[in-house]
Amino acid sequence: MKNQLLLCILLLSLFTNTCYSQKTYVIKLGNDKINIPNRSFYVDEVIDNRATDKDWIGIVQTGKFNDPHEAKFEYGLENAMITYLRISLSKTDTRQIPITMVINRLEITEKMTIANEMGYADISVDFFKDNIKMFSTEQYTGVSSLDVTELHEANIRKAITLSLVSFEESNRVAAKGDQNEKSELSGNLVPASDVDLYSLTQPVQSTEVSANRDDIYKKEVEKNRNITALGYQIGGNTLIGFDYEIRVSNYFGVHLGAGIKGFTAGMKVHTGPKKNSPFFNLSYKDAGLGLMSSLGLEFGGRLILSKSSDFGLLGQIGLQKILSIDEEFENKLFKRRDAPPAVLAIGIGLSW
Repeated sequence: MKNQLLLCILLLSLFTNTCYSQKTYVIKLGNDKINIPNRSFYVDEVIDNRATDKDWIGIVQTGKFNDPHEAKFEYGLENAMITYLRISLSKTDTRQIPITMVINRLEITEKMTIANEMGYADISVDFFKDNIKMFSTEQYTGVSSLDVTELHEANIRKAITLSLVSFEESNRVAAKGDQNEKSELSGNLVPASDVDLYSLTQPVQSTEVSANRDDIYKKEVEKNRNITALGYQIGGNTLIGFDYEIRVSNYFGVHLGAGIKGFTAGMKVHTGPKKNSPFFNLSYKDAGLGLMSSLGLEFGGRLILSKSSDFGLLGQIGLQKILSIDEEFENKLFKRRDAPPAVLAIGIGLSW
């Protein structure tokens, strides 16, 4: 009983971390000087036109165990942007015209590679003057580091700067009547840092960027989602067992397992499309290769210890209804008392 109590405490701690780790990561735009020579405009207003949750700008992984956090601006997108631009791109000439920036998309993402992490900022902006659209641009910028979370703020500022420079270039092209004229933003560094930043796209048709971004996201979400686990009461009612889950869709997976002595088969319903999303496990469990059979319903999750290898702990806890039990096994297991209709189902182990 002591061992089961300790396991329950450990599992509850694991699930609390899994369920509530998606806290908030607040981003505050720092001040820098956006240098656009002979600038013809200044930003008078910023409008948040995104179709998504207005507070949400992406998911970052931070903390000791790289927990997922929802990223947002300190005082909302509109306040953050206009405060930043009034300082970093202030009006310096009476001939500069007031412009309204309409933000249609602004999202940050992170991607793990074998050697490091990549952080991306994706922005789509329309520029208006007197309610007339003058220009549209989309920018997709990336930064590479061992831990990119702290670099998202500077990466966002770079994407904003590239959008403003593209708008100014369009004004100059229109003024000269030369549609072939191009100019480039000098330097390729994250503002106010010495980290290299890579501009992955220049202004292109929105359908091309959206299709490419959606395709990349779909591939990243869907690949490598099968899970292998090894541990106590994994693979059935076993002292130690092995279980393998095959993810058949974004929210469903099937799994098979076996161990000493027992086996299991069932279905997992995930709460999200990603590999490490919490899940509900409905499964048939065997103990002693025929001594006891049961139907279990458990809630489970994973705690990632290594982002590069996706190695971590897996735990699940719930109830199992006894379907059949050998009389001698029942007397031994429940100390000569009748088996209850349902018993605790727990499992904990390593997974990858």
